[in-house]
Amino acid sequence: MVVALCLLAGAMGFSYFAYSHAHSHDAEVRALHGEVGSLEQRVAALGANSERITSHLKATDRSLKKKDAGVAPLAARVLRSVFRVQTSSGWLGTGWVAWTADGQMYVVTANHVIQHERGDGVTLERGSGSWTGEIVGRDPQNDLALIRADGQPAGAAPLWESPTQLAKPRPGDMLLLAGSPYGLDGSVTTGIVSRVTSKAIQTDAAANPGNSGGPAVDREGHVVGVVLAHAGENLTFATPIARVCDRLRAC
Repeated sequence: MVVALCLLAGAMGFSYFAYSHAHSHDAEVRALHGEVGSLEQRVAALGANSERITSHLKATDRSLKKKDAGVAPLAARVLRSVFRVQTSSGWLGTGWVAWTADGQMYVVTANHVIQHERGDGVTLERGSGSWTGEIVGRDPQNDLALIRADGQPAGAAPLWESPTQLAKPRPGDMLLLAGSPYGLDGSVTTGIVSRVTSKAIQTDAAANPGNSGGPAVDREGHVVGVVLAHAGENLTFATPIARVCDRLRAC
């Protein structure tokens, strides 16, 4: 009897040990599964974050490449809308197609370019072509003038079709100046905006006689001003485009 009880107690102890061991093993397995699940979630999160970083780096790379390659295409586009302004007195300057209306193009230039013109007629030249223009607006206070010409030369897209596009440059922004220094049409220079006031934009982009009246264009292709004067080394001034709205265009 004693032996039987001992055997029964032993069997019960073994069963309890086996149950406890199995239960402990199951708990460990569940804990490991939990850790594995947590690790899988972290790996997935890291993968998603890696994809975002890769996507951001690719976008940044594309943006940098676009900026690096952006000046030449921008210059080519702007120059198609820029003309050499020739007066009967022989004065040379630059004008650019600002907008079109009723089959005519309106060209903005500097007033001092055409102020000595005895009549209202000037010649707009681009490459080997020339067009007759009529002075239809003068704003001596802001040193601006407006020329109207019939038709529209091929590729000469308006650079300021919408008067609501009054871009405001900031110091440090890139500027591209296009014009005809010394009568050499198709010329561009670049620099940065040095200073901005309500009446003038100062830049270190080079300009010379003949550049007057040309567009000052930002990196996005918006005309921000009209080139007026070169005052010395690294010192060029342009009138903000908003000044055209004072007397030459309803904005």
